[in-house]
Amino acid sequence: MATAKSRRATPAAAKRSPARKNAPAKPARAAAARKRAAPLPVLGSAGSAVKQGIATSMKGLEKIEGEIAQLVRRAVADALRAGDSIAKEAGGVVRDVVSGAIQSTENAGTELAVSIKGVARGAVAGVHDVQGNVAKAAAEIVKTAMRQASKLRVDVAVVARRAIDGIAEGVKETGGNVAESTRAAVKGALQTAATLGTLAVDAVRQVLAGLAEGMEEIAKSRAKPRSKAKPATARRAAPKRPATPRVRAA
Repeated sequence: MATAKSRRATPAAAKRSPARKNAPAKPARAAAARKRAAPLPVLGSAGSAVKQGIATSMKGLEKIEGEIAQLVRRAVADALRAGDSIAKEAGGVVRDVVSGAIQSTENAGTELAVSIKGVARGAVAGVHDVQGNVAKAAAEIVKTAMRQASKLRVDVAVVARRAIDGIAEGVKETGGNVAESTRAAVKGALQTAATLGTLAVDAVRQVLAGLAEGMEEIAKSRAKPRSKAKPATARRAAPKRPATPRVRAA
């Protein structure tokens, strides 16, 4: 009897064996949870001083960026109001203002990647103030910024990303269509990068890959044009061998 019971119990024990193998997963989960909940290290006097100094500097950069945006916004709006046609002159005014702002940062020794965000933010806001085409202006801003950055030997991909971030903020502040303007800016950035070389295109794609609004344009730029199918060459028919006459046996 004992032998039969032990035989019957064997399949049940075999079924429970996999559960025992998975048992060590619980300590791993607990360790991961403790790792996520680990407190930040306590900073000493030097670390606290650096943290406070960087926070103060970032606030200063945000203030400078806001001042640049306001200056550019007024310049763009005033120039377009003084012109005859906003639609015709918007592109030229945007190019002129962005180029002037970039040249001023070069003369002052300021990083273009830092200042271009405020320039782009103010330029789209100025175009919005006179009811211009913000999407076209956004594309022109990025194109001009990248061309100027290439001349100054500055990373065009970083400049493009900073400009698009500024455009998104400016359009959001004025209540415009952020997605439409961002798509136009990304498209303009990819078109400009194509004129600067393959390396520029790859760098711009990588930097702009995180923008949801620009994924469609990036995918289009990656699609290679279909090569035309070559006409099938007619195969030459092999010459037929002459049939050998069969000789009947006598």
